[in-house]
Amino acid sequence: MRKIAVLISVLVFMSCGKSTEKKPANLIPEDQMVEILFDVILINSAKGVNKQLLQSKIENPLNYIYRTYEIDSLQFVESNTYYTYHPDQYNAIYEKVGSKLAAEKATYEAIIVEQTRIKDSIKKARQNQIDTTKIAREKIKSIKKSLRPLSKYDSLRK
Repeated sequence: MRKIAVLISVLVFMSCGKSTEKKPANLIPEDQMVEILFDVILINSAKGVNKQLLQSKIENPLNYIYRTYEIDSLQFVESNTYYTYHPDQYNAIYEKVGSKLAAEKATYEAIIVEQTRIKDSIKKARQNQIDTTKIAREKIKSIKKSLRPLSKYDSLRK
């Protein structure tokens, strides 16, 4: 019984050892992998927001990525698997993807702020235009009221 326990312990410790994933011959470089994963994340997010619009623009999103970066699915899977077995590199890749996403988010937030500012200024200008029109109408009414009717003072009518 003791021999079996020792054998199982040895097997468990050996299986916990670091497995070596061989570097594929067609490994995607880290910079390109950042771009690919960035696009994959954007497409997956777009699926969650408006899947029909995405499908009308891009028939098959994964094939779109493969065509864009001139890779095939096997190359992507092998490269992703390789980077998965090297967590330091994979973490660095995902940090770059995260910073790129944050930069894109900041860009779009700035655009939204600018568009909101423009809409507000147009609304304010229209409001001012309406106010000036109201003021002009009120002034015309007050001038008309202050004018004497000419019929009372017309000497020729008699």
